[in-house]
Amino acid sequence: GSTEQPLDLSGKLSVIMVCGLQGSGKTTSCAKLAAYIGRTERHKRVLLAACDLQRPAAVQQLKKLGSDISVPVFSLDGVDKPLHVAKKAYEKALAEGYDVLIVDTAGRLHLEESLMQELSEIRSALNPREVLFVASAATGQDAVKTAAAFDAKVQITGTVLTMLDGSARAGAAISIREITQKPLKFEGVGERVQDLQLFNPHSMADRILGMGDVINLVKKAQEHFDEKQSLDLEKKMREASFNYEDY
Repeated sequence: GSTEQPLDLSGKLSVIMVCGLQGSGKTTSCAKLAAYIGRTERHKRVLLAACDLQRPAAVQQLKKLGSDISVPVFSLDGVDKPLHVAKKAYEKALAEGYDVLIVDTAGRLHLEESLMQELSEIRSALNPREVLFVASAATGQDAVKTAAAFDAKVQITGTVLTMLDGSARAGAAISIREITQKPLKFEGVGERVQDLQLFNPHSMADRILGMGDVINLVKKAQEHFDEKQSLDLEKKMREASFNYEDY
């Protein structure tokens, strides 16, 4: 329901600015957010803005993703100023009665002052309700340093953790939360546009402790055993006395 909407979508036009390093899944996350809003706030009209002019394929990628989910994408050809594109997208969104504008911004492979300055200008111009930092679980502690730098420059409102479908332990997630003191809002758990869900601390804890598979195994076991056998089994697992025979 709307009670657990993690995004501030109040106001006539809510701007969500999405930032992060190149390769973090940032552009894909923009489309995933648009799809999420489409599922949870069906009456809201969303416009995507292609303001990542660093990576040649980023604009094309966003257009492709947008068309897959029937969300329009605003872009300007022959313009090299992201701020200009962002302002024009905002004007269009206002003029045409959109409710949400999601802005994809440039990420480089490492932090650069010019990049941060650019993001800061876009933030000042659009006054976004949400500034989401996209971090790949695969980058580990590097993501933490980056998150701190982005937060210092553009005051992020939350984090989207991507690439959790891999075997990466997501310890960095907790560190990002600690360092920025901003919530982990979403987790990307796969490639598809639907593969974005609200951040779930329980599944995260399981993942970090490697318990996820054990819990699933116990659930499967419950289907085949009575309650007592199942409890015995769970106890054995917790005590690590679970053996091949039990399996």
